[in-house]
Amino acid sequence: MASITDCVSEGLKYPFNDVKKLLSFGALFALLNLLSTAISIKNLDIFRAVTREINQSNATALSLKFTQLPANDIYLVAALGIVSFIITLFVMGYQYNVVKFSIDKKDDLPGFSDILNIFVNGIKILIVTVAYNIIPVVVLIIGIILTGDSSALPVIAVISAILFIIAFFLQIMAVNNMVANDSLKKAFDFGEITDKIANLGWGKYIGIVIFTIIIFMIVNVAAGFILSFLTLLFARAFNQAIVVSAFIGILEGLFITSYTSVFYNRVCGSIYREAIK
Repeated sequence: MASITDCVSEGLKYPFNDVKKLLSFGALFALLNLLSTAISIKNLDIFRAVTREINQSNATALSLKFTQLPANDIYLVAALGIVSFIITLFVMGYQYNVVKFSIDKKDDLPGFSDILNIFVNGIKILIVTVAYNIIPVVVLIIGIILTGDSSALPVIAVISAILFIIAFFLQIMAVNNMVANDSLKKAFDFGEITDKIANLGWGKYIGIVIFTIIIFMIVNVAAGFILSFLTLLFARAFNQAIVVSAFIGILEGLFITSYTSVFYNRVCGSIYREAIK
């Protein structure tokens, strides 16, 4: 079996095997960042319009009629949100394929020729993500409703956090099991999932995941320092905060988020490959 560092080291090198495909994947993140910026701007416009209407009519936010709201901005935000959601599904679908290539021990990056397949795979990832996190979310919501501001709220928060952590570790192997067998049902075969983890060893499994997350965070922090420096440079060159924000968002999506996403999912696939040896 490969060591923890071997899996992570291979994952760090893998994205550079096809820079063109990596940048193509990064274009999706860049577009998501631009859409996020546009949504934030429009939400600010809506907030200003609502605040202005409240001050002029002495009404409350809840009592305002739809005709008093900036309908065009609201429709635009909704449309941008839908587009962002669709692109996110494509991102998830590509991540699915990265895991598949890792399990199959392919050295190249997945392509984008089968768009429908990528979209369907993204829906599968979304379903698994929601399913594995619904219990911690429900526990947290019910706990907040029942306890309110009582002293029991921190206990509920801790219990929810523990459930989120358990779900997170199980979800990684669940996704791997689904991808390896190309079956959504396999993501919920808990006996098979726990057997795979046990075969690798719970300690090694958790160790690889934690070590991968640490490297993931280090890369993001280092990239964050670089982006901060670039932001200062561009802020001096351009006097428009929106332009600077958009440009930094494009750089982040193209080069950083795409890299860390491919790296992370490559290691996840490697974990499964080691678990079935």
